Amino acid sequence: MKLILEFVLKHIGEVIGGVIGLVFAIFVLIFGFWKALFIFLCIAVGVFIGGRYFEKKKLLEFLDKHLPW
Repeated sequence: MKLILEFVLKHIGEVIGGVIGLVFAIFVLIFGFWKALFIFLCIAVGVFIGGRYFEKKKLLEFLDKHLPW
C-alpha cells in the first residue's frame, strides 16, 4: 500500500490525467461523444465559475495559470 501511495504522489499529474481519460471514455460509451463532451464542458464551466466566486481570481490570472501561452 505504501508503494502505491508513493507512486501516486510522485506521478500525480499522470494519475489524474488517466482517471479523467477513463471517466471520459466511460461517459462516451454510455452517452455518446457529443453528450459526454457537453457534460465535461458543463463541469469545466462550473469549476471555473466556482473558482472565480470563492477565490476571487481575475480571468487573466486564471488563463495564465491553466493555459500554455
